[in-house]
Amino acid sequence: MPLCSYCGREVDKPEREHVFPSCLYPKSKSKSKVQRLTIKACRECNGSWADDEAHFRNVLVLSGDNPNLPRQELWSGPIFRSFSEPDGHRRMDDILDLIKPIKTENGLRHAIYPGNDERVLRVVRKIIRGLSNYHGLVPFVPDDKVWADVLKYEIPEDLATNLIYHHREQDIAEYMFEETNDEDINSAWIIRFFEAPTFVGLVDE
Repeated sequence: MPLCSYCGREVDKPEREHVFPSCLYPKSKSKSKVQRLTIKACRECNGSWADDEAHFRNVLVLSGDNPNLPRQELWSGPIFRSFSEPDGHRRMDDILDLIKPIKTENGLRHAIYPGNDERVLRVVRKIIRGLSNYHGLVPFVPDDKVWADVLKYEIPEDLATNLIYHHREQDIAEYMFEETNDEDINSAWIIRFFEAPTFVGLVDE
């Protein structure tokens, strides 16, 4: 009997879960098949991500200084429309709570820091868990076995040379990983979204 890729339970009729949230894809990417990686999941796990994934999309679209075309399309389309839904005020408040004023040489500006949001990091960990299963590294990875954060420093050259690059759809998401020989670490991950926000993750043995 197949196992859920997230909780490890046996599942009689598993569902297909997108490793990368499908809400990251604007309408212009509706026929894209390159990045639509899926794995098996139980119904409970499969249904537990929707709210956080929508928040994740909203935060990433507003992060960084590279408003590429998919980000612009998501903002003017599904994100903007979502603010008119019954939970729209909550979603707007969730974003406003993350916006912080910063001083720059050009004056005051406002920025969002995805690494300060546990819901964002939860989705990043979920993606890493799914990719670990998809690439056959680990059948399932509990959430507490994954550490993730925004990449704050340049990747060391010796690490970068060992990372396997997967160019899935660069303007949406791309990632690199290395299965390590470390007795404490199973794998290391670098994931970039919309050519801007970049996260680093480690999976414990």
